[in-house]
Amino acid sequence: MTTAAQVAQEPSELTCVLIPLRGGQLLLPSVCIAEIMPWRRIKVLEGLPDWCLGLLGWRGETVPVMRFERINQPRAEGPAPGRCLVVMNRTGGGGLPFYALAAEGLPRLVQLSEGDLHEQDDRLGRAEARIVRLGAETASIPNLHFLEEQVAGVGVAQSR
Repeated sequence: MTTAAQVAQEPSELTCVLIPLRGGQLLLPSVCIAEIMPWRRIKVLEGLPDWCLGLLGWRGETVPVMRFERINQPRAEGPAPGRCLVVMNRTGGGGLPFYALAAEGLPRLVQLSEGDLHEQDDRLGRAEARIVRLGAETASIPNLHFLEEQVAGVGVAQSR
């Protein structure tokens, strides 16, 4: 007979989201994501870093929109509008509470358990924590701390 204590100790699944990008995809725990929405018009301002596509007005907040490919590999192709926006919850304190990632397609949910991910030995970009294989697919796990440090430097005050 299985007791509740035994069930709680068994490995559990984690709900994650695969976010399609140009030439790859990101893998994130679903709790990092505040909302996924269709592409909206964003306010483009001069003086923003080249990885920042502009600022999005969302639920009374000003949210910087980043293109992950550009922040990860500074020589990546120039900015292009995505198909949807993934609004991210910040994991650290201070600064802007949200930022958004431009996605090339609709993100999808995946259920993962401990044995589902296999780390790849690929060379990491500056915004990647790991590159993993899940089944036949490869995905980057972003370095959220690095992304949030970069977003903190975006001057949102200029949008007001």
